[in-house]
Amino acid sequence: MNLRIEKYFSLNEILLLTLCGALIFVLKVIFKLPIHLPGHSGAFWVIPLIIGVSFVKKPGSGLYIGLVSGLLASFFGIGALHVFDLVKYLSIGAATDLFAVLFAYRFDNVAVAVITGIFANVIKMLVNYSIQLVLGVQPFFIILGIGVSSVTHIVFGAIGGLISAFIIQRLIRAGLVGENNESSSDFS
Repeated sequence: MNLRIEKYFSLNEILLLTLCGALIFVLKVIFKLPIHLPGHSGAFWVIPLIIGVSFVKKPGSGLYIGLVSGLLASFFGIGALHVFDLVKYLSIGAATDLFAVLFAYRFDNVAVAVITGIFANVIKMLVNYSIQLVLGVQPFFIILGIGVSSVTHIVFGAIGGLISAFIIQRLIRAGLVGENNESSSDFS
């Protein structure tokens, strides 16, 4: 009896997804701008997340990117939540996977990329506040924080989604990636 087990992600896809996850971590570290607006880094970290999922076009690719960036964030402790950072980044990966499947990986469409960027950045904010609530932060402060930072998370998530859509469109026009209706497992 000959059993053939297929790998879900090819080696090229694993390398690309790992690179995107590491890039999210690096962008979060580099772009800690002192502008005191919550969610401002979403304009940067959303880009490799959406581009990575757009290139691989398989359910679970966002989760893989989230796992890599979450492990790096937890290990190096860049956020206040340390080990709970893994939950935040897995949630943004799951949100991106959900939107990728719902919109058939059409991240070259500006509206799809912007909505996905907004949703991923807002999900990260909500998971962050949920974890703080579980850890004992007073609900009044969490509600106040959500009210103030929701708008900035939406704006910066939209900016990141917009930039990623333009990058994906340029890569498609340059012939570096296949069209969204084709299989792009050979993105070399």
